[in-house]
Amino acid sequence: MRTESKAMKFIKVQCNILDLNPKALYEQSKTLLLFYQHVIWAVKSRAVDLRKEITGTYGMELNTALIYLSDLAPTATRSCFEAQVNHLFEDKWLIELADIALRLVNNYPLSGEEYTRLLQLRFMDGTPRTDTQVAEVLTLERSTYYERKKEAILLFGISLWGFVLPTSLTTYERVSNLGMKEEKFFDMISGNLSQKISS
Repeated sequence: MRTESKAMKFIKVQCNILDLNPKALYEQSKTLLLFYQHVIWAVKSRAVDLRKEITGTYGMELNTALIYLSDLAPTATRSCFEAQVNHLFEDKWLIELADIALRLVNNYPLSGEEYTRLLQLRFMDGTPRTDTQVAEVLTLERSTYYERKKEAILLFGISLWGFVLPTSLTTYERVSNLGMKEEKFFDMISGNLSQKISS
């Protein structure tokens, strides 16, 4: 039997601290990443343009979308989840939230850059790749790759559901009446998370 990695021990401790169920978190995160891969990746190449195109202000729709995502049940079918997210989210919101979560994964001290690269290659860039292809690119043995993939998905989940979404909802409550542009709102979330992590 393989011994548990340092990363997996850390993940379980973080899940306990943040009151997140690791199995449910894994399913939530995987569902979101697969959705991102199949639906959102098409606009990922336009993310910079989308940020430039933001001229309006966020409204109750963003708040509703954030609450839905923060309460996402891992048992929801992928098609039901995709339909609801398509209905509630603008592509740029999901891109921003996932990018912020990915930056947190990248900052993880034990192989954060490798986890980030794995997530990007497998789920988040415009080229669909199989697990075998990603393992080859990362020069990882099959068993090591699947272990790292699970850790990466869980770290993404901890970042999103443990930090990004709670910070987004709190920030939204503080600034919802200010008529702030969406771009500034997501910049503020990034800044607030950077302060929390560095302190």
